[in-house]
Amino acid sequence: MKKRKPCKHDIVLGIASSGRTPFTIAAVEYANRRGARTIALTCNRNSPLERAADFAIVTVVGAEVLAGSSRMKAGTAHKMVLNMISTGAMTRLGYVYGNLMVNVWTKNEKLVQRAIRILEQATGADHDTASHALKASGNRTPVALVMLAARVNRSQAAAALKKTKGHARRAIAIAKA
Repeated sequence: MKKRKPCKHDIVLGIASSGRTPFTIAAVEYANRRGARTIALTCNRNSPLERAADFAIVTVVGAEVLAGSSRMKAGTAHKMVLNMISTGAMTRLGYVYGNLMVNVWTKNEKLVQRAIRILEQATGADHDTASHALKASGNRTPVALVMLAARVNRSQAAAALKKTKGHARRAIAIAKA
């Protein structure tokens, strides 16, 4: 945690099913001292981790099917919470357009095809138009989205995204203006 240098601009999420894991508690306490906001994710109410954090998410799941294992109930509950948190964060950052995750990295052919489908759905463009826009954007899905939705070139789309810190919907509005 010291290497990460948490500060008032950060949120630190400590995860421990039992709520008693010493290094997780220590990390949350350290982040608090540095001014970061802290969240505990645990399965036990009134745990030391919950008490150490500013805010707690407690998923009371009961005893595990296999005693001594926190992989089934606790792990599944925590995964669901983390999925909700990350989806909410992506939405707030503007990486979602409608119900589509538009901040797709096109590192392989499968992801290129996913990006093209997203562009088709988001803008109503046909496959060839979406594919061409993706290539013209430098394979940057958000740039291609702004290009298609606002009918602007790559540099205008990239500038709008930079101005909005990557928020797709706001960038489209700016590029259209």
